[in-house]
Amino acid sequence: MTGGRPEIGPALSAAWRHTRAARTELRTWQDARLRRLVVHAYESVPFYRRLFDYHRLHPRHIRGTADLELIPFTDKAEMRRQGPASVLARGHDPDALLSVRTSGASGEPFTVRRTWLEDKLQYLLRLRAFRAFGVRHRDRVVAVGVAGRPETGDQKLVSRSLRAFGFHQRELIDGLQDPAQVAVQLREARPEVLVGLPGMLDRLTAPELADVVRSVRPRVVIVGGEVATPAMRLRIRETFAAPLYETYASHECPLMAWECHHSGDLHTCDDGVLVEVLRDGRAVDPGERGEVVVTNLHAYAMPFIRYRIGDLATRSAPCRCGAPFSTIGEIQGRMIDYFPLPDGRLLHPYEIVSRLVWGPREWMRQYQLVQERRDRVVLYAVADEPPSAERLQEIERAVRPALGPGVEFEVALVGRIPFESTGKLRPSRSLVYSEYDRIRFEPVQPAADARRRMLGA
Repeated sequence: MTGGRPEIGPALSAAWRHTRAARTELRTWQDARLRRLVVHAYESVPFYRRLFDYHRLHPRHIRGTADLELIPFTDKAEMRRQGPASVLARGHDPDALLSVRTSGASGEPFTVRRTWLEDKLQYLLRLRAFRAFGVRHRDRVVAVGVAGRPETGDQKLVSRSLRAFGFHQRELIDGLQDPAQVAVQLREARPEVLVGLPGMLDRLTAPELADVVRSVRPRVVIVGGEVATPAMRLRIRETFAAPLYETYASHECPLMAWECHHSGDLHTCDDGVLVEVLRDGRAVDPGERGEVVVTNLHAYAMPFIRYRIGDLATRSAPCRCGAPFSTIGEIQGRMIDYFPLPDGRLLHPYEIVSRLVWGPREWMRQYQLVQERRDRVVLYAVADEPPSAERLQEIERAVRPALGPGVEFEVALVGRIPFESTGKLRPSRSLVYSEYDRIRFEPVQPAADARRRMLGA
């Protein structure tokens, strides 16, 4: 990379070469890219200049990944406070960059920006992972996800051009629809590769949909975006009679890891992102769990250096497949409960969040949706600026159609939202039933406890 812009040719060539490279070659690549990124951030991004100067740190102190621990951590809350002018490299117009306002899978909505070239390089790294899963360039890929999520500025020239020549054909099905509708559309689409959020694909494993999805036989299923429990993975594999692989990604780092079909561990995308698993600021040993901290080596317009992604993961030993990449095991984060409603529907929280987060008005710094009873959902929100009574009423009116008649909805403004005992924040939590807790709760007392815990914070 030179001048703060990715050079796709050399980076792509290295990416294909690294699948067969020695670990020392990959480390040399990381060291060089880290040095360049740190120099760029210090010279071009006001936030990082102030951060480094405050800690009396200079780019010359960072010779490679061995010096990562010298760099202070950053996080979403701090970057939100800075504003776009401070976290973007000089010379970039925020309105001219590709941007996506995240769903707040960590409970903290956030806008991520990158250049077109940076986005395409990340796309090509994802293609490498798909190739490792056995995906062929002419496969028909069908994704079950959230349709209509607003992204700006991207005409997707690379992906559209590839599809125009019959490469990487892709269709998106809105997973927020009724599962029966999704199943019918999936049957008509006849995917060779099925991609989706595990919770959405899991809904298609219901016995009443068996006849509809019986003919849906993809060669491979790929899940990501949420934690897939072992039970979910088993149901999805059995329903679609296909191997299932997992990817680990975020908007800040579009690909952090992908599953190895030999070991089941996740290979970290070491030539795209530095993935640290830390406890008390120190790297954990294989088999130990720690906090995930990432450095996106290809993000120059809006750098993410030692960025606390908000997830927990277990560090794994070197993969027995012989690949040079580091590995992680179990990931704990992005546990998103569906809400079972009185009319029999399972509501994905994104149906509520899309009315609050993806709109033009940013007012929430952090949130947690709690289903206290089948007929009651509360949005606990930490506000940058407390909304007016009229705005709160507008929010409630926007959400009620998704919940249906007879379901109460309330917005409760709080000073902070306590973390779980694991140190994580669950952005959606059902006290009626949780796939992740595998426990059925009595609705009255836990709801009261949750309310006291939140409002007393």
